[in-house]
Amino acid sequence: MNGLDKVEKTLIIALVTSFVSMLLVAGFGIYASWYTATHHDYGMKTVRTGDVNWVCLTDRGTTIGCDTVEEYR
Repeated sequence: MNGLDKVEKTLIIALVTSFVSMLLVAGFGIYASWYTATHHDYGMKTVRTGDVNWVCLTDRGTTIGCDTVEEYR
């Protein structure tokens, strides 16, 4: 790098730094997509309709299924 002046060296360092940062952000995006697809976030909520209590299984806010509470007693 002896033949390069100060401006060219700065531009090369900026280009390499931006390329590495883009790879890092892309890697985090791929990891986040994989993590949310393979790690479930199950929860339960109770719903009362009239005189019947329901327990609903959820995964990230989406209801998977519901059953009456009396079936679990």
